Amino acid sequence: MGMKSIFSIAAAALAAAMLVSCGGQDLRVTVANDSQLDRTDETIELDFGNIIASHPEITADNVVVTDAAGVQIPSQVYTEDYGMVKLIFQATVPAGETAEYTVKACEREAYDTLVFSRYVPERLDDYAYENNRIAGRVYGPALEDPRTLGPDIWLKRVESLVVDKRYELNDYHHDHGDGMDCYKVANTLGGGALAPYSGDRIVLGDNYSEWNRLCNGPVRTKVLFKYEPFDVDGHLVTLKREFAIDANTNFIKISNWFMTPGDSLDVVLGAVLHDVIARTDGDHYIAFTEKASDSADPEADGDISVGLVVDAEEPGVEAGTMDGHAVLKYTVTPGKRADVWIGSGWSKGGIESPEVWAEMVADFAYAQANPLKVTVE
Repeated sequence: MGMKSIFSIAAAALAAAMLVSCGGQDLRVTVANDSQLDRTDETIELDFGNIIASHPEITADNVVVTDAAGVQIPSQVYTEDYGMVKLIFQATVPAGETAEYTVKACEREAYDTLVFSRYVPERLDDYAYENNRIAGRVYGPALEDPRTLGPDIWLKRVESLVVDKRYELNDYHHDHGDGMDCYKVANTLGGGALAPYSGDRIVLGDNYSEWNRLCNGPVRTKVLFKYEPFDVDGHLVTLKREFAIDANTNFIKISNWFMTPGDSLDVVLGAVLHDVIARTDGDHYIAFTEKASDSADPEADGDISVGLVVDAEEPGVEAGTMDGHAVLKYTVTPGKRADVWIGSGWSKGGIESPEVWAEMVADFAYAQANPLKVTVE
């Protein structure tokens, strides 16, 4: 028997095994892109409780998502902090078109994990996170200085996961071939955070006091942080916020819940300014590029780009500069979720120019203002 016949028999056996392991009625998911922008690897969220209520044969262990060609794509089931169970996957839909996906019970393939986050007790309670494009960390209770809501930006030039490797080496301020940390936070809002302000002073908040990781890949890693109360003009403000890091993006979604007396709270989504070489202020977004700020040789270490995006539904958002930060100023309602996005990029990691970065941030803000429309049949 020839090799071709052997491979044909093996392929037929695999196909038969897959048919046996798949069962029940498929769900068809239509994703429509009514915008003027091609959407690539954008995360789709489905209520998994609704799916299993009508299709009890589907479970978290056997749920599979396939594209229009029948090819299985990475998917993930996880439980939100408030109890809702979600099924997520990523869709690619050209402008003005639709894409079809199928959800069914079948044998799940092994997916590459493109996102990761963890608590880092060996480094003063850091909480570090990454996907295949970006990385960063927020500071924990054991670190005496800085004390801030602001995150650090870690730069990457590879798509592989690097957080564990860098902490193991304990030398992440030098580039060992995968990128480095050459970004300075100090007592600022660093790479971007939503924080209260009073007059012309930003209230930096504090380092997180508690953390709870809700999921860890392959499509999304998500962590909930809680904070001790901090003072804003004589009133105590408490905060909890969620970081959601998805695969294949330069942006992190941060959901914020502020609690304080009164009906409103003045806030800024701000990022500290260093040696800025370009800046663009747009509708509900700011994009800027600057020289490496925590570096003995900024020219050699390249340019760092930062993006800030506020939910398009928030009224009265004004771009400006305050307390050494690029800021988007507006007002939030205590107890109500406020969503923002922070982004980063590196001239050695795929961001070719400040102009390219400004366009990326503008496109991302446009995409958030024009969400994909999802129909499940």
